[in-house]
Amino acid sequence: NFDNGNVTLTHSSNALTLADNDKFQLGTGQDLQIYHNGSNDRSYIYNATGDLYIENDATDGDIKFFSDDGSGGTTAYITLDGGEGHMIASKELNFADGIPATFGNTAGGDLEIKEQSGSSYILNNTGNLQIQNHQDDGDIIFNCDDGSGGTTTYLTLDGGISKTVFSKDALFTDSVKANFGSN
Repeated sequence: NFDNGNVTLTHSSNALTLADNDKFQLGTGQDLQIYHNGSNDRSYIYNATGDLYIENDATDGDIKFFSDDGSGGTTAYITLDGGEGHMIASKELNFADGIPATFGNTAGGDLEIKEQSGSSYILNNTGNLQIQNHQDDGDIIFNCDDGSGGTTTYLTLDGGISKTVFSKDALFTDSVKANFGSN
């Protein structure tokens, strides 16, 4: 007991235990705190100043974030793979409505993908937007509603035969031309 029983440390079975709501604090201003709140059954790692670093310096070591798998076990949701040098999402990453997934170095991203107000968007904010398939003889296929509750292919960029295949009629509105040939 410390401070007349205000904080109790218990040692047993090779473990040092702090009671619920007692905090392990580091730094002169208690800047970093680790504790468990027994009243709402939550555990915290709390940082009050500067940046919080979680670092693994083991050669090829990973940092893994585990949580309940929905069936009584646990699974890694996100792995920072030090051996391969990339991140692995092992569960679906879900963005709330209107929150974009952004890519690129500029604020707001050079490219963003989002859902907003019932529609989905792929927005390019710089340079060209390129859609490529590097699979030998692979296709790029555009599917959409078929008018009766299913989906069908409307357009295929066929890499096997090197042709653009229209699987549905093309409609050109008034005063819109289809041009063929170099002139």
